[in-house]
Amino acid sequence: MAPGKCIHCGLDLGASHDPGQGPFCCHGCRTVYQLINETGLERFYDLRPGSLAPPPDLRPDNLAWLELMLADPDNDLGDGLVRLRLDLQGVHCAACVWLLEQLFARRSAGRSLIINPALGTVELMWDTRLGALGEYLAEAERFGYRFGPPRKSRRRGSRSLQIRMGIAISVALNVMMYSLGYYFGLSPQDDGPAYVLFGRLSFVLSGLVVAIGGWPFFTSAWRGLRRRVAHLDLPIALGMLLGYAGSTVAYFREGPAAAYFDTISIFVALMLVGRWLQEWVLEKNRNALLESGGIADLYARRFQDGRLRAVPAAEIVGGDEIWISPGDLVPVDGVLMRSDAIISLDWITGESAPQHREPGEKMPAGAFNAGEQGFRVAAVEDFSDSRLHGLLRVGAEQREEGRGWWHKISTVYVTAVLLLAVGGFLIWSGEGLGKAIEVAVAVLVVTCPCALGLAVPLARELVHVALRRHGVLLRSGSYLDRALRIRKILFDKTGTLTRGKLMLADPSRRGLLALPAAQRGILWNMTSRSNHPASRCVAAALGLAGGATDPDGAVLDPRADGVREIGGHGLQWEDEAGVWRFGRAAFALPDGHAETIPTDRTFFSLDGNCLLGLTFAEEMKPDARAEVASLAAAGYEVHLLSGDAPGRVLEAAGELGLPAARARGGLTPESKAAAVRALDADDTLMIGDGLNDSPSFDAAWCAATPAIDRAVLSHKADFYYLGDGVSAVRRTLQAAGRLRTVQRGNLVFAAVYNTAAVALCLSGLVTPVVAAVLMPLSSVTVVSLTAARLAGGRSTWMS
Repeated sequence: MAPGKCIHCGLDLGASHDPGQGPFCCHGCRTVYQLINETGLERFYDLRPGSLAPPPDLRPDNLAWLELMLADPDNDLGDGLVRLRLDLQGVHCAACVWLLEQLFARRSAGRSLIINPALGTVELMWDTRLGALGEYLAEAERFGYRFGPPRKSRRRGSRSLQIRMGIAISVALNVMMYSLGYYFGLSPQDDGPAYVLFGRLSFVLSGLVVAIGGWPFFTSAWRGLRRRVAHLDLPIALGMLLGYAGSTVAYFREGPAAAYFDTISIFVALMLVGRWLQEWVLEKNRNALLESGGIADLYARRFQDGRLRAVPAAEIVGGDEIWISPGDLVPVDGVLMRSDAIISLDWITGESAPQHREPGEKMPAGAFNAGEQGFRVAAVEDFSDSRLHGLLRVGAEQREEGRGWWHKISTVYVTAVLLLAVGGFLIWSGEGLGKAIEVAVAVLVVTCPCALGLAVPLARELVHVALRRHGVLLRSGSYLDRALRIRKILFDKTGTLTRGKLMLADPSRRGLLALPAAQRGILWNMTSRSNHPASRCVAAALGLAGGATDPDGAVLDPRADGVREIGGHGLQWEDEAGVWRFGRAAFALPDGHAETIPTDRTFFSLDGNCLLGLTFAEEMKPDARAEVASLAAAGYEVHLLSGDAPGRVLEAAGELGLPAARARGGLTPESKAAAVRALDADDTLMIGDGLNDSPSFDAAWCAATPAIDRAVLSHKADFYYLGDGVSAVRRTLQAAGRLRTVQRGNLVFAAVYNTAAVALCLSGLVTPVVAAVLMPLSSVTVVSLTAARLAGGRSTWMS
């Protein structure tokens, strides 16, 4: 592996790479690399292509949906065998397929596994008597893959386009074969029957190609006319119809040798290839992530008839008792029962700090179980009345089309071509109807935007490929056009610019490591037995610093099993030295001192004497500061909008180098959406990852989300991205700019070519046959220029 590349996914580490990550671009790559080597699956790297998209950071899935599928009699084959068709996220190449197959083969209960990486689906057969299917799915999840209920299907339009393309190509090649005879001297005198037969076959088969292959362009052009829009498909459709009509006239007036059915047929086939390529790219990107079913994707476990049963969250009603496993979402407002709980509200309020709840306290809908113990909640409302019901509702997927610069250019182009064709017809009408039609057809054929019809999809495909190599997948066909208008970039904070996890501030980290080895060992023994985020942060810091293996006492002490975790206060452990405490000031320090100490610090004490005070901060993503600075330097107006406490939002803004005036905290989902609407002038890009960002996505001009474990926003996003950073935002904006530059170059070439060609047509020097020869030559030129400028310069413009 070349220096400066991640040794797992192969992506460039970049100037903003955190040296603490080692030779990995993100934590996900480090984890998966270690797992692959620990499990003896190193051949994955032999099968892997040059680079992969980095794996997302996934929360564990409770697999409640799997319980319902296993209980479905339609999936039961008898004798414990089940056959399931599941959606699959994270498969990028043959190496991914091989790895999943190897993990499956190691399970004695596995019977068969068929993976379709193109659709992102898997069909498997499993013997439930020999093992739990959930164990295999959980193991695959550790490698960055995720399964879900079957929601993906090949879009009907895409399938129809593929069939039409296959028919058009095969028939067009036959027409080409028949036409070769005329090019090599087939004549009515020497080859009478063959001359007539080949002409008739070319006439009929090319008509079939135009009818079948041209239909998508005819319907698109007609829809545009009904909306009074001069769509780029209009001259393509006219070129197909009039080109075929002109060739037909030549065929009946002058014979088969004068017709150009082969050129028209190949033209139609190539147009279909370009259209299919454009649709295929978007479908491939959509299939890379689990399809969001909105409300249908949310499940819960309800106590029913003395048993715990998985049910769709939509069936929850007031009075139900539900069980919330670690990582699960609370589906409705409820009351906590029996045990304490640690919850996270970052998806509904954006607040990053986990909160402690005691029995009898309210549990808001949308809260996550942030601890490692489940808890019971009594629902106080029906799911239909829950706030989540509105936030999870799947809305329209497509954003407004047709307002980009390319649409305006195509409108001018189409109008000019039609006016020139009409003008040519009128100019030559005095020479007879036949000559006037010949000139008009020549203008339409020679200027028909087949070059642009091929070059535009090719350019977009090359841009999509370059972005995909960096873990960025576009879902919207119009985003690259709309992105050119973006001037304001609005970031959510928690989970978008930050990792949503706590980290020690630098002074606190130094103080922690300055503790005597014995005290470090005691603190590690206490915190390593707690699931609280602050405890996990301290334990991880001590472990990474060698505290867990320190010979002076920082080894796991079995006596520390007596550590007590007092909900809402902290940890306590007693030994011969005294009472050790770790927690809030009021808990860890004597009352007389706690009143004068900041409440935002956590303390480690012995018998009330302070040994250490720690300050926690949210952990920023490694490239966040550099990327925000890069966007600001490029002239974009960067804002921070969050539901987290205003103080923490201002602190994050300061760390990112943003002015306080552009950082707003304490926003509800509705007030955040209102802030977006106030800023938006069809020029905003909103980036978020939580349920509270859903209304903001609806209000923004463009939207994006990280490819997280629960893709509730993916159906509203123009693009989503993988990995541990936020460079995807800059990359998509760069890609849009580069695409526009290439397209402008193509337009300049087309303008020069069309000016000369139209002048010749209007002078009567170019017949439809000559125009049909010039048309593919211009196409080859434009396509070659596009490929050279995008594929060749990828390493520069995507850096």
